[in-house]
Amino acid sequence: MQSEFFSCSQSSEQFLPTLDVLSELSADHVERYSRQMITADGFGVGGQKKLLSSAVLVIGAGGIGSTAIPYLAAAGVGRIGIVDFDTVDISNLHRQVIHKTADIGMNKAVSACHAVRSLNPMCEVYSYETDLNHGNALPLVQNFDCVVDCSDNPKTRYLVNDACVLAEKPLISASAIGTEGQVTVYNFQGAPCYRCLYPTPNAAGGCRTCVDAGVLGPVPGLVGILQATETLKVLTGSGTTMKGHLLMYNAMDCSFLKIVKPPKQTKCRVCGPDATILSMEASNASLLHAQGPMQTIDRPSLPSESNISCIEYSRVREDKVPHILVDVRTKLQFEMCALEEAVHIPLSSLSQQLDQIEKLSGGTKPVYCICRRGVDSVEATRILDAAKLSHPNIHSAKNVAGGLVSWRKEVDTSFPKY
Repeated sequence: MQSEFFSCSQSSEQFLPTLDVLSELSADHVERYSRQMITADGFGVGGQKKLLSSAVLVIGAGGIGSTAIPYLAAAGVGRIGIVDFDTVDISNLHRQVIHKTADIGMNKAVSACHAVRSLNPMCEVYSYETDLNHGNALPLVQNFDCVVDCSDNPKTRYLVNDACVLAEKPLISASAIGTEGQVTVYNFQGAPCYRCLYPTPNAAGGCRTCVDAGVLGPVPGLVGILQATETLKVLTGSGTTMKGHLLMYNAMDCSFLKIVKPPKQTKCRVCGPDATILSMEASNASLLHAQGPMQTIDRPSLPSESNISCIEYSRVREDKVPHILVDVRTKLQFEMCALEEAVHIPLSSLSQQLDQIEKLSGGTKPVYCICRRGVDSVEATRILDAAKLSHPNIHSAKNVAGGLVSWRKEVDTSFPKY
């Protein structure tokens, strides 16, 4: 029996008929799912029928989705929809184990669908090759029984939450960064929603991503498994869900902390009795300053004379013009890869190393500042410019625009990408 695989990138508003409720399990069902049905404190035959008749929407096929999706499919969820606009990159593969090296360049939702088909042909699976936004969130959510949020940015989390409240769907949410992760259940059986805990997005916070902060591969994998387990409990009505708690995991000491969540908030803008967010348009309007997926970096600016392009700086190196290159990235990043002859002085300690920089410059050598993407190096250039009053032998300071990311694109494609 083959699974139904649909690519719905152009039809996220397509209505999906409700799955039929199974009256009895087939021999194939019993053979495939028997081990989980016979557990003493599990959900039994009745719960398995519920799973086979259930539809789950998964937002994101990245690190967390990579384990949540296959475990939901393997458990027998009847229909899974997968939303992801991104494509598989080699840097994903240490944690996004649902994808393979051969899938590099493929849309993640499509790649995940292929994996589901291979794992469980009985599962009906849909891919949505798009981002989740205020225009498609509610139609998508309305087609499914519950939503599994594996997204990695604040704006999507708020949009998913608001759509789930408006559609009256349970939301199983998880996140992971660095060596930590968390999982909980929102909007289920009177439980608070995401906005009850976090009423408004913090423009200055919640912006750490795996690209910037890194992530230990098994951490999102473990969090995704916990998230899938909570989803199975929500769908089958078994066990005690995390609707009243937030579970936090720290990989470095292998600890779990279970925190009691506050109750549903009467002043909540979306689920309270006097809610003001009554549509996805209102939801979107409340998120003007929230970071969205793949948001462009807001690079601080400098006067044009304080910048040098990567191509221009490469000529400085080729012509062997005497100069100092100061790499202001963290020690961990510098140890991974760096340009030859770069002097490593992290931005955090730059102000304390001005004497060293002045000695290196000697009043004759210009100082060029570089970082990963041309953000911290701007601040470094400003610090050195201001320091010339007290350290007159700092000849000059310029920012290498775009940093090492631009260096790889414009000058040396063999330079490591991370």
